[in-house]
Amino acid sequence: MNQSGERRIVLSAPGFPVSDADHDKPFLLNHAKALSAAGFHVTVVCPALPNLAGRQTVEGIEVIRVRYAPRRVETLAATGSMYEEAKGIRFLLAFPMLVSMIYATIRELRAGAAIAYGHWWVPGGLVAVIAGWCCRRPSVVHLHGSDVAIAANKFTRQLARWVLRRATVRLAVSEELAQWGCRLSSRSVRVLPMPLAFGPLSQPSPAPENGFLLAVGRLVPEKGFSVLIAAIALMGLDERPDLVIVGTGPEREKLLAQAARSKVSLRLPGAVAPNELLSWYQRARIVAVPSLREGFGLVAAEAAAAGRVVVGSAVGGISDVVNHGSSGMLVKPGNSEELALALQSVDPQWGANGPEQVAHLGMTSHAQILKRLFDGLPN
Repeated sequence: MNQSGERRIVLSAPGFPVSDADHDKPFLLNHAKALSAAGFHVTVVCPALPNLAGRQTVEGIEVIRVRYAPRRVETLAATGSMYEEAKGIRFLLAFPMLVSMIYATIRELRAGAAIAYGHWWVPGGLVAVIAGWCCRRPSVVHLHGSDVAIAANKFTRQLARWVLRRATVRLAVSEELAQWGCRLSSRSVRVLPMPLAFGPLSQPSPAPENGFLLAVGRLVPEKGFSVLIAAIALMGLDERPDLVIVGTGPEREKLLAQAARSKVSLRLPGAVAPNELLSWYQRARIVAVPSLREGFGLVAAEAAAAGRVVVGSAVGGISDVVNHGSSGMLVKPGNSEELALALQSVDPQWGANGPEQVAHLGMTSHAQILKRLFDGLPN
């Protein structure tokens, strides 16, 4: 505990927002705020950014960005996708990064932190388990969407199994991911989604008649945006909605070219600060989440909280937050024909049922769950 009597938790993660306007993993900031609201003092350990290292405070949360290489090559946390950044020769940077994170986490535990809490089984979970073992503190591993893809070969599956079996508590952001972790480790895994930036609206505005079709996310293949454009192209010219995709990524030019060839109206406004997303949802008529794989399904949950109907892939946490036939429709991932049919047949007014569907994902509920969970752990 610190001098004020708060229990201390050290979070380890592959990245953390630099402000409340940062679109890189904003749910981790919400999660840290929920821990703080539950009575914990939170310190975050994550890799340095190319131009940002050392200690800072983000919305009252202490963040330690550890150095692990010369500044010009400290890029593993630069784009928000460490899984992509660590490919090829840059994979070698993962080892000094892990050592630096473990050292920093051990230092915080020895300074009084009671719990080591890691996001993603690697790097966060591996760091938390090793540091917790070294300091005889309980460790928590929270699984996210890319964890399955990372554990794609024999070595990484064995390592993921080792991490999960040695964690004191295992959590996952979706039921599908929890089942994967349970099968892999033969240990229980509890479902705990990340909290939403804004709570479910009690009186959401009706979907506008002239609203656009909205999608949100990094412009990468696994988000399925090319499938969404292909689905719109299957509709008659006078039936095609205007499509807006909020986000940045390497697929930008490819998506623009596909839309032009298919005569699909596509707007890419770029990244939007998390505190501005609500207004985008409210201006949309339908929100599409065509992911090929997904962890929590944050966009589907946010859209439901804003009172917008969701048409999404039946993968990961999307299935947990979309009630098919009530608050939205679920389709097979990668199936443009099925997606096109759902977009044309879904009733936008179903969105009014969304806030009730995600009422448990507010910050207050998240804080209460975490407090009950950690009150049972040793000091």
